[in-house]
Amino acid sequence: MIRLPLPNPLRPARALLRIVHRFDYGYLLPIMAGLPLKVGYALSALRGRFAATCGSDWRSMALGYRHVSRETLAGYRLLAPGLSDGIYRRWRAQRFATEAREEFEAQLVAAGRLPDLQCEVSSAMAQLCLNRTRGLVLMTPHFDSFFLGVGFLGRYGGTINLMTSAITRDPQVPVEVQRHFETKYRGLERYLNGGRTLDMESGLRSFYRLLDRHETLVVLADAPALPGGADSTVDFVGSPRLLSGGPVRLARRTGSDLGSFVCRYLGGNRYRIELGPLGAADDAAIVQRIYRFFSTAIEQQPGHWWAADLLPAMTIATAATGETP
Repeated sequence: MIRLPLPNPLRPARALLRIVHRFDYGYLLPIMAGLPLKVGYALSALRGRFAATCGSDWRSMALGYRHVSRETLAGYRLLAPGLSDGIYRRWRAQRFATEAREEFEAQLVAAGRLPDLQCEVSSAMAQLCLNRTRGLVLMTPHFDSFFLGVGFLGRYGGTINLMTSAITRDPQVPVEVQRHFETKYRGLERYLNGGRTLDMESGLRSFYRLLDRHETLVVLADAPALPGGADSTVDFVGSPRLLSGGPVRLARRTGSDLGSFVCRYLGGNRYRIELGPLGAADDAAIVQRIYRFFSTAIEQQPGHWWAADLLPAMTIATAATGETP
């Protein structure tokens, strides 16, 4: 299992914030999921403002210091150099609001309320996961409402799977937060037409098998390359960067297609899934096109990319090739 670094000792104010944090995930979020949608979304916005003010998110609270808030600002300065600090801080506030909404959306899914939400989708996207003759690795970033997008895909048939991480079960993560992730993943599975949420730490065999059965696997595509792991050098948000090449390697080794999407929140209870480039995984050009698609979405709405804190850890490379060993 991936483990978080050792935490810092908590000061009294942070100890109080941790109590609020545990109450938030253990009681408030599940209660919000049962309220009228208009009220739930309004409370979600208030949660986002509170989180932005305190610099609190589940990873920061597990460690006891606000590294996500700090690294998010650094990431936005790399994304768009030379802007005012006010713009970067506004994007950071939007980032926390987006993550807070995603957590509320996850509890809606856990409560079985996905049918209460509306999603615009193109006919090509609706047919993408149906009647496949080869597997499909469908990439998406930590952008806007990607988790709901996975559930929406299940409406159109085909078996959908989601790659997750066991880091959410690290002993430093409060049990209330662990329960939040467990309920959201189990809730999502009811909409996946027999698909599952599977931890990457459990091994690749299960992923190879489902792709060999011509199923769809959704993988988050904006993680930095890990030492000793597969990597891919791609043009991403303005520079050639070294990112995790796991999704591309999975697709290539199983003869699967490689695709992409983002799911945007439109307001109210409305969403839209946008289909990105799709093609054979052994075509390096398709990898570059996918990351350009992601870059465009992020550059249009920087505050909706709630993995901006990872950008400083993405090594700058000399040239983008899309190759993955």
